[in-house]
Formats: sequence, C-alpha cells, structure tokens
Amino acid sequence: MNIEEKQFSIFEDVLKLENSIREKVGSGFGINVEQRVIGCGIEYMLLRDDKPFLHIEVVCYFKIEKEDFKHKLIKDGNIILPVGFAKHLATITTGTARGVLYSHTRNTAFRDYFMSLVNIDDILGDKDVALKT
Repeated sequence: MNIEEKQFSIFEDVLKLENSIREKVGSGFGINVEQRVIGCGIEYMLLRDDKPFLHIEVVCYFKIEKEDFKHKLIKDGNIILPVGFAKHLATITTGTARGVLYSHTRNTAFRDYFMSLVNIDDILGDKDVALKT
C-alpha cells in the first residue's frame, strides 16, 4: 500500500467567520491494470459561507494479488469492485485521511476541527463499482 497526500489547505481568514460550518465529502476509485493497483481517494472539506477553511484529499493505493485480480475483479472484460470490498478500501482511506488531518492540525488553531464520522454507505450506496481501464 502507498499513501499520497494530494491536497492539504487551511485558510485562517475563513476560520474567523461566525457562520455555521458545512462539510463536503467525496470518494472515488481509479485503477492501474498493468500493476494491479487500485487507488481509493477521499476528499474532505469544511466550509463557512461556502468558502473552504479546511481541505484535505488523500489517495491510498492497494496492490492486488495477481490471482485475486484475475478471478475476483475481472468480470466480462471489465474491472468490477464488489461493493463490500470497495467500502472496505474507502474505510481504510478515510481513516488514513483522518490521521493525516490530525497530524497537520494538532498544534494549530484548527485542532478542534476534526473529520466527523463518514458514512461510506451513504457515499457508495449498494452497487458494485465499475472502473474504467
């Protein structure tokens, strides 16, 4: 497994605003078929007045064993992640992003703004994930 921090930003001027906080969460997948690597990303933002004051995006890369890749993920020539497996990868990636966020903010004014619990079921639903190759 490899971890890539694609984005980390904090904006102190927006933090000082008084309005309520809204969060925005997204997740997605990518694949490198030749290397049998699945990438799972999570993007998390906290916003005030629709202005981000905290933004993090982390991607975890998972290497899949050759036989598992061939027999469990390839269906009719397409790459399909069973929904349970996709949710498992997204849960690991979310936890990783939470740790990265904590590491960056623990000694700052942003330490009180941690990643809330993320319901992966709401994000991914109940359907398998088809990946474009």
